[in-house]
Amino acid sequence: MRINHNIASLNTYRQLTGNQAATNKNIEKLSSGLRINRAGDDAAGLAISEKMRSQVRGLDMASKNAQDGISLIQTAEGALNETHSILQRMRELANQSANGTNTDADRAALQDEMNQLTSEINRIGNTTEFNTQKLLNGGMGSNDSAKVTQATSAKIAGTEAYTAADTTGQTASITVDGTTFDLSELLNKDHTTTTKADFAEALKNVTAGGVKLGDLVNVDASGTAISFTAKSAGSTSTLELKVGTGDDDAAKMLGYTDAAAANAVGQVKGDPTTVERHGLEATAALTAADTTITKGSSVKITVGTDSAVEVVLNDGTSDKVYNTQDADANVAKAAMDELVKDLNAALQKAGLDGKVSASLSKDNKIQFISESGKDISVTDGTGTPVTALGGGLATIGNVDQVVGPGAQGSGFSTKFQIGANKGQSMSLDISDMRSAALGITGNAGQKGFTKTNSVTNGTNDIKSEAALNISTKEDASNAIEVLDKAINKVSSERAKLGAVQNRLEHTINNLGTASENLTAAESRIRDVDMAKEMMEQTKNNILAQAAQAMLAQANQQPQGVLQLLR
Repeated sequence: MRINHNIASLNTYRQLTGNQAATNKNIEKLSSGLRINRAGDDAAGLAISEKMRSQVRGLDMASKNAQDGISLIQTAEGALNETHSILQRMRELANQSANGTNTDADRAALQDEMNQLTSEINRIGNTTEFNTQKLLNGGMGSNDSAKVTQATSAKIAGTEAYTAADTTGQTASITVDGTTFDLSELLNKDHTTTTKADFAEALKNVTAGGVKLGDLVNVDASGTAISFTAKSAGSTSTLELKVGTGDDDAAKMLGYTDAAAANAVGQVKGDPTTVERHGLEATAALTAADTTITKGSSVKITVGTDSAVEVVLNDGTSDKVYNTQDADANVAKAAMDELVKDLNAALQKAGLDGKVSASLSKDNKIQFISESGKDISVTDGTGTPVTALGGGLATIGNVDQVVGPGAQGSGFSTKFQIGANKGQSMSLDISDMRSAALGITGNAGQKGFTKTNSVTNGTNDIKSEAALNISTKEDASNAIEVLDKAINKVSSERAKLGAVQNRLEHTINNLGTASENLTAAESRIRDVDMAKEMMEQTKNNILAQAAQAMLAQANQQPQGVLQLLR
């Protein structure tokens, strides 16, 4: 018999402790209603549950976003309802004025109302807003100044050193879009102490026909040569530079260092082709635009302050030809559409979808649009701005770099986040619904329009352009057709808004169903089965009480040793 170690008591105590711990967990789960209160309860289940919770909360917020989107649409559509009413009244006035029973005084009164209604359409377009965002006046899309196009340019590359030269009797000229600037007078001045930067500034002030060279050309002396870049852009833009008449002094002033530069001529036609003459070598003749993107061709795109992301334009096994220069306009357009599709696929593969998109501008040129509104730049591997999509001097159309959403100025543009995850969004565009965009105003002297009208509303002076003229029977009859087109445009815009609203209503229903199902799934993982847990708690509670009783019995066993002392 041993008294130092009561094994029966130790065993019973261990069982009691375990029963009490299990009972405590049962009580915790029953009081919280959760099967998983901490990671230790079910590590994997907790991780899955938290992911589901983020999805559920995201879906619920997406549903609210969609409801806010409907509110925005209803605001815009409600304003257009009144615009519709005004246009219908304007059509009535035009119809009335076209009737021969009216006098000139009658038509003058009708014209006054026409002017006021035109101004009211402008007021509605200028002031309708949702959460301070203008909806009908072109909105965030009015950002034409953000568009950056590659301009025609020509460079004369020489050495960094700039030394004064005796240019007596030397000639040079530069021709931009047909305007020729004679640089000879400037060259034949004493430039003993002239710096390259000062000389470049003097070049900008050379005039021809009252126009300064700096008005048509950017003159840059920051690199290894003085370079000229035409500010104009387009397929008919030209820039031609002629230097020297047999001596190299004039050429030296413009960056050349060798007598072989004499009689040098640099010419570039088209946009955005760039001609560079490195050293003193002549430039090869320009050829028609190549429409091939070689395999592995890539550009680097930077959004805001982000690091540059390489976008591989053609990761296939061979070069890809786009017939964008085909004589058949339909073939060329189809090729441009295919190119845009491939560019967007490349942007998506590079992880830039949602940040940058490619599209065609109104003049059928490739453009990159920043979806976030941050500045973007498109460069090659050396950081040089892109002037072509392809290899070498090849180009496909023109590359426009665009900043901000809706940079074509087409109207209000936004995105609704209608899902729980990245990229689950839809776009909404609302066209400019002011009188000029509807075609019911023009210039004061334009045929079919009459005097300018203005209305003051509080601190805002809301001015219309010249309103539709209904002061004669003929003009009034013509105005009916103009107003029909305006009514159809507003109808089309309202129909588009209604379609989007109906879509969002279905979206809300779908989001609610998805949230409900995910909540049920998460509940099965995270929530406790109360009946089962009560059963477990009852069992553990009885076992704990029994263990306590048995512990008392086990503690009595060593007292049997006292019988040996009698």
